[in-house]
Amino acid sequence: MLEKIQKLDNSALALISHIHTAKMNRVMVIITNLGTNSTIWACFALSFLFIKEKRIIGYKIAVALILAAFSGEGVIKPLVKRLRPCEFVPQVELLVRKPSTYSFPSGHTTSSFSAAYILAKNFPNISILIFLIAALIAFSRLYLRVHYPTDVLAGMVLGILCALTVLHVL
Repeated sequence: MLEKIQKLDNSALALISHIHTAKMNRVMVIITNLGTNSTIWACFALSFLFIKEKRIIGYKIAVALILAAFSGEGVIKPLVKRLRPCEFVPQVELLVRKPSTYSFPSGHTTSSFSAAYILAKNFPNISILIFLIAALIAFSRLYLRVHYPTDVLAGMVLGILCALTVLHVL
């Protein structure tokens, strides 16, 4: 079963490699940097902390990001120990610095979907835009060859579970 999943992952990455262009490379690096260290989502959280009526949203995003980092980076990655796609195709030049952690699940995706879910629950009129940003960050990880599709899918699910947990507890 794992072999079939790995084949599908590799096939999807091969398809994505066909859309690489110099312009797209620059755009994907910018998009992925929005998710590095949860930058864009931490900015949302911090901005809400300064608005009394929205402070609870800032707290919820912050707690979801912490939970996402702990569960994905601190627990699941060290247990699964999945190597990144760039480990298997060394002749491909990476457009970003090679991550030092394992591949599964995608941390960028986990944090993006945990924050996006909370934002979407609080601002349903812009939920499509919020999830579009999260999805673009997730896709950038595939495009840049630092994650497999299943890493991203797991990150989406884990991120939403972290958000649901925070919404339930807070």
